[in-house]
Amino acid sequence: MLTSILHRVSGDALALGALPLLLWWLGALAAGPAAYATFIECATSPIGWVVLVGISWSFFNHLVSGLRHFVMDIGAGYELDTNKMWSIASPILGILLTAGFWALALLV
Repeated sequence: MLTSILHRVSGDALALGALPLLLWWLGALAAGPAAYATFIECATSPIGWVVLVGISWSFFNHLVSGLRHFVMDIGAGYELDTNKMWSIASPILGILLTAGFWALALLV
């Protein structure tokens, strides 16, 4: 149940949070250096970092959970032990992928 709820919440976060952020970024990019500098200032503030990490977690959690649902849609993974294992692994993999993404992004 929690995995399903997290899948829906992360999908909503992507639609309601990431899309406006993407549109703001594109608008700032098109509007010129001053608008882009304002965007970068907001995105690199402490609250901006929290939002960016949260959006990336939403993406990776939704991705892993979506792959889990895809496997179940093709008829695999319905065994109780397998289903429980993937239900537990999905949020953990989302967190690990988010941490790996940010480690790689900040390292480069």
